[in-house]
Amino acid sequence: MMWLKRLFHILMYSFFIIVPLVPIKLKNAFFPIASDSLIGGLAIVIGLAYLIYDYKNTKDEIKSLLKDKHFKILSIFILSFIILGTISITYSFSKKAAISEVLRFLEYVIIFYLIMIIADKDFVRRGFTVIYCTMIFAAIFGIFQFAFDFSSFYSPSVPLHRGRVYSTFVNPNYWGAAVNMIIFYPIIESIEDEDRKLNISIALLFLVNLVLTFTRGSWMGFVVGIIVLSIIKYRKMLFVIPIGALAAYAMPITRNRFLSIFNFSADTNRERLTLWKTGYTMFKANKVRGWGLGNYQVYYKSFVDSYHELRLTNENLTSTHNSYIKIMAELGILGIVSFLGVYLSLAHLTYVVYKNSKTKYKNIALAGLGFWGAYLFQNFFNNLMFIPQLNVFVWILTALLYKGYLLENEEVTNE
Repeated sequence: MMWLKRLFHILMYSFFIIVPLVPIKLKNAFFPIASDSLIGGLAIVIGLAYLIYDYKNTKDEIKSLLKDKHFKILSIFILSFIILGTISITYSFSKKAAISEVLRFLEYVIIFYLIMIIADKDFVRRGFTVIYCTMIFAAIFGIFQFAFDFSSFYSPSVPLHRGRVYSTFVNPNYWGAAVNMIIFYPIIESIEDEDRKLNISIALLFLVNLVLTFTRGSWMGFVVGIIVLSIIKYRKMLFVIPIGALAAYAMPITRNRFLSIFNFSADTNRERLTLWKTGYTMFKANKVRGWGLGNYQVYYKSFVDSYHELRLTNENLTSTHNSYIKIMAELGILGIVSFLGVYLSLAHLTYVVYKNSKTKYKNIALAGLGFWGAYLFQNFFNNLMFIPQLNVFVWILTALLYKGYLLENEEVTNE
């Protein structure tokens, strides 16, 4: 049955390349058919088939994973969130929206578990390399997008009459978060590795992309990531923050956007605060069970009509722009506890690798901790945990990292 395992690997390598670069989506499907669900769905089928046919070998791997206390805690939170989301289907006004979100979350989870069970050392190494190279290509494309002005995201806050950079990620907010997923690794490697010129060049490539997204949440997320790295290891890195702030203020291209971060009377800031207030109002009205997974936008208009202070001039703005408030409104107290438990447990796996690894995975884990600081912060300003093209790689990279660490420990034990 090795051909099934090889086919699973091939499909996942294809996933690592196509999903970031080709965000195809059919909007009218019951379960949104996108490049990640098409390739990911096929990989899941092949992966599960391999587990069934080679159960004698894979059952030992499953037993070993279930003995890992960190993995066990994560699994408990995952199961609780799936149960709560599934129950919410029964009382959701839009059962289609609830089912769609449950299925999407299951996609992340199953891919995560399949990598943890099936992946070998070569797959982990190649997986990291393929994702890294794919994201570098996307960053190069982002530079061309700005230079030749073929971005469709125009904003008055962006000078030079050019659109904001989003590369292949549909939206500048998503691309900014994706950049933060990668950028801390070349920064760390430029400090620790001998090949400093290459790593500095790659770090600058991603940094320029981050600036050109003009996404304030991503800029602030990057600062949070730098603070995390400073606390853990690089104290002097804190000096980057005031230098970066002065540069953002000094450059005409970024000055207005940078200053708007501190202007709470700006339209975009007031709108976001109002959207948060709407989500929190929904939560207060149904604290225990919420209104059903994926149903925030279904109930949005009725709440805005009932509370006139929640109305916005821009009627197209209906998203919470906050992943945590979205879940509070949709699944109540138990939902937000399990949701936070899932993502904090994933971040904790990264921390475990950093604390205990003695190989290359230590630097990858350190970069991952920088990203987790940025990502958890950015989700206060956007629903990034519900963007499949982005969020699926949070799960994949965590799985690759923790699996690589476990294989590393296995080798040491066998020596």
